[in-house]
Amino acid sequence: MANFQTHLSVGAVASIAIAGGGHYAELYGITTAVLCAIVGTLGSLLPDIDLEHSKPASQGFFAVSLIVSTLITILYANRYSADQLVLDALILWATAFLVLRFGLFELFSRLTTHRGMVHSAPYMAVFALALVSGVFYGLKLTAFVSWAFGAMLFIGAMVHLLLDEIYSVNAFGLKLKKSFGTALKFFETDKLIQYACLYAVLAVLFYIAPPYQDFWRGLVRVAKLF
Repeated sequence: MANFQTHLSVGAVASIAIAGGGHYAELYGITTAVLCAIVGTLGSLLPDIDLEHSKPASQGFFAVSLIVSTLITILYANRYSADQLVLDALILWATAFLVLRFGLFELFSRLTTHRGMVHSAPYMAVFALALVSGVFYGLKLTAFVSWAFGAMLFIGAMVHLLLDEIYSVNAFGLKLKKSFGTALKFFETDKLIQYACLYAVLAVLFYIAPPYQDFWRGLVRVAKLF
């Protein structure tokens, strides 16, 4: 599998390129483009949330928690203005950081096995759709921007999984390592019930997500440019 630094570097380059392409195609402004690049980069680290004892992963998720909580605070501050804004923003930042780092990431690291269900396309799609609904209903962003964030998170995660699969191939000996097929997957025959539940959650999240039509039309318009 690729190491942490490789995932971070490749994920950042891919995310910046895709987010920059969206800005060039006039899908969104520069601020959204920057945020999309950050979200995509964070997504490229997300599949390793199931690593429990990796020091790079621990440092990475500390940074992820720090960045995400800061982004949430910035988005909050841009939408509200009040006498208590600074205090409210600081409380929000601290709460978001603690929940992410010592709640969400710690819980997943303890309950999951590396290269288990977390290393799968539907699992990453669940995270992406949760983000879509979270920023739409929680931060009151537009449906278009919400779907853009979710798409970038998913793309970043797919870059991670593809890298792991590429590193599972011994190019010099033209052989597949034992780890091949354990990174990017859509189901496992020995976990059919678990995957059925996962896809059910995915369907529910898609149902409650904001309308996707504007975002889809934007993608179609960009595709026609090429």
